[in-house]
Amino acid sequence: MKHKALAIDPVIPNWNALRFPAFEHQLISNGSHLYTLASHKEGLCFLELVFRNGRWTERKPLSARMAANLMMEGTGDMSALEVADFIDYYGAHFSVQADLDFTIVSLSCLQKHFQTMMHFMCRLILEPAYRNSDLDKARIFLNSQLAHQLTEPDYVSYREFTSLVYGADTVYGYNTTAERIDNLQAADLEIYQKENYCSDYLTAFYCGSLEPVVLSSIQQCLERFPRATSSHQPLHSMAIPAPQRLHIPIAHSAQTSLKMGLRTFRRQDPDFFGLYLVNTLLGDYFGSRLMKKIREDRGLTYDIHSNLDAQVHDGCFYISAELNPELLEEAISLIRDELNEIRSDLVPREELEMLRNFLCGNMLRLMDGPFQTISFLKILVNEYGSPAAFDQLKQATLETSADQLRDLAWKYLDPEKMILVTAGA
Repeated sequence: MKHKALAIDPVIPNWNALRFPAFEHQLISNGSHLYTLASHKEGLCFLELVFRNGRWTERKPLSARMAANLMMEGTGDMSALEVADFIDYYGAHFSVQADLDFTIVSLSCLQKHFQTMMHFMCRLILEPAYRNSDLDKARIFLNSQLAHQLTEPDYVSYREFTSLVYGADTVYGYNTTAERIDNLQAADLEIYQKENYCSDYLTAFYCGSLEPVVLSSIQQCLERFPRATSSHQPLHSMAIPAPQRLHIPIAHSAQTSLKMGLRTFRRQDPDFFGLYLVNTLLGDYFGSRLMKKIREDRGLTYDIHSNLDAQVHDGCFYISAELNPELLEEAISLIRDELNEIRSDLVPREELEMLRNFLCGNMLRLMDGPFQTISFLKILVNEYGSPAAFDQLKQATLETSADQLRDLAWKYLDPEKMILVTAGA
């Protein structure tokens, strides 16, 4: 006897009902900000202090990165070993990272140790020793790391691409060199720390118990940071770079790394969300056009993707791939074809719906639990300027039409205007 297969109606998600979870925001008396979110994971907590500085406020190249790196090396009366032992004793995780626009200091620990660890965290930020002996060791490490990275085609192609796109002497465009590493002095780090770890640039994100004694302790910690007494305006202005092609040979490389793209705009530009959709469609998820055409259909590469690398003050778009050198020209031709197609043809309805579902599903994933949510909130506040960016992103995802996507691609993604950098074989 044959049984009929049951017909199952497809589930159509109601993405309009997607909402960001409730959180609290407090402006501290010294100008810093505090965002808090209750955790349902009893006994655990998380705190990040985000300083709006990074490369953008440097007086000397690499000072932001080195000042952050040496923060873990201790204070005037604590060595690096003592710092590490203190963190290990309380079973905490502590990290410091500086990038182009921010320095982020993160703490995860048990709730019962939170106040002890938080005050220790603030002390490391406000009282770094910046010993010459620690700086000497850091120089040796960074020079060794750089020497290794310069043998990696992907690293070399990206650094040369951004240098051409932004300008070799600009904040976003300058490259790390042995000379810049060796030229850094302890005084440069002290100046950077004094000018940039200030309340005016500070936003804190906390997830854990919201008992009044805990919130009061966080407020007291944030109030320890002084207001900024001076500001530094960086050099970051240049004409749009002309299209060009550059190859950097690397000995003993079997593959060629490709970066192809152009300068675009900052993350808070009105066209960002629309171009974000175009970029995702083109090459920023597994079902993207570049992945299907060049990886799956032609087998020219294991991985190819596109990026809308937008920062707070500027940005660029680029396509990245690792290729067999004999297949390089074929891949470039196919990439150009895909760019021209997305600039001239409307996206089919089914493909656009799949894109919407993927992006909304990704937003939902970023709110899967309180610790994920507070990290997502940090991105919305610092990189997009406001928690309201969540609704703007959702609206753009659900309402941007195929015509608008085509117009944005036509406006910004002309392959004839792109810089092409390859490195390796």
